[in-house]
Amino acid sequence: MSAYIIFNYKILDRIKIEEIRSLLTPILEKYETEVIVASPVKAVEGDAYPNMVIHKFNSIEDAEHFYYSKEHQEIIAFRQSITEGWATIVPGYVEE
Repeated sequence: MSAYIIFNYKILDRIKIEEIRSLLTPILEKYETEVIVASPVKAVEGDAYPNMVIHKFNSIEDAEHFYYSKEHQEIIAFRQSITEGWATIVPGYVEE
């Protein structure tokens, strides 16, 4: 079953945010990740931060291995210093 990591955030340092892509690219390739959303968002219900990125993984285990990997932990610290927001890991839809 596929899984997704969703990042919803506000950019605090627009100059440094461009560095994230170059830092993430080799790690995303290693974990065979597909970026399916990377764009501004407009909330239609409730509150949301203005930016969203969604990564698709082959499984929850793959998403967790990526998120908690040593190389990603370094990027998390950097991202948190230049953004405000949240992240979550969710499974793909499965009909029962």
